[in-house]
Amino acid sequence: LGARVESANPVDQLTDRELEIFRMIGQGQTSGAIANALLLSNHTIDSHRENIKRKLGLKNAAELNRQAVQFLLENG
Repeated sequence: LGARVESANPVDQLTDRELEIFRMIGQGQTSGAIANALLLSNHTIDSHRENIKRKLGLKNAAELNRQAVQFLLENG
């Protein structure tokens, strides 16, 4: 018990912070803008971006951006 439930939607694997950053990416915000808004360093945002890409099976920033925009379109 206590383990995250496997879901058909890989976005469900993201932590709350990762999901927040994923949504901001979908809104077209840069890593620098996200860092400023969340009072975090650029390095921390870049680490979150890498974790999000790994969890969602994305190869690069372009795929991450496309997936984030698609997520916002579908989920508001």
